[in-house]
Amino acid sequence: MAASGTMSAVAQHKEAQRAAARQNQVNQQAYQRNLQIARNNDEMKKKAYEGQLIAQSEAVAAYNKELAINQVEADRATNEARQQKIEKNTAASFEIEQSIAAAIQAQGKMLSTGNAGQSFLLQTLQAERELGRAGAQLDQTLEDAHIAYARDLQGNALDHYSADAADYNKLPANPLAQQASFIPHKPIKVQGPSGFSLLANIGTSIVGGVATGYGIHQQQQIIDQGA
Repeated sequence: MAASGTMSAVAQHKEAQRAAARQNQVNQQAYQRNLQIARNNDEMKKKAYEGQLIAQSEAVAAYNKELAINQVEADRATNEARQQKIEKNTAASFEIEQSIAAAIQAQGKMLSTGNAGQSFLLQTLQAERELGRAGAQLDQTLEDAHIAYARDLQGNALDHYSADAADYNKLPANPLAQQASFIPHKPIKVQGPSGFSLLANIGTSIVGGVATGYGIHQQQQIIDQGA
């Protein structure tokens, strides 16, 4: 009986150790798998972030090019408005010179005829009025040209600002690095039964076997005495 109990205790002890080893192996495999998943996720996050940084850099470069283009267009529009103002001023200057020359020519023609008196005076006053009217019209033309020039400059500045703002709004948001994945906790090793527990189980089996054997011996003696 004692020997049988001892063998049973040893077998149970070994089975418990094998079960603990199997569980530790399963836990370790699961840990390594989760750790690899976390690494793969972090690698994907890293590549995605690097791609976003490249895209952001390209977008900023394109934005700076657009700003340069917008500046060139603004300068072109400003120079065009300035040139139009210069041309209007030049045309007005020629007109006033022509009006003065015409007035002088008219006076010279009247003087060459030898006419004098009230008729000559009236004709002279008429020429002066026409010259004054022409001068006032030219002054108004120059004033209108100056107002139009200022309006064009303001419109060009607004267009320039709007173009820059529209290009800025096309910029993607600054990329943010994603948080790293949580590293899985290492599994706690499952402890199998110790050698002391085996000795205790063997001792219990021996004691149990002895007690069982003693009980059987006592019963056998009672049977023999009765016979």
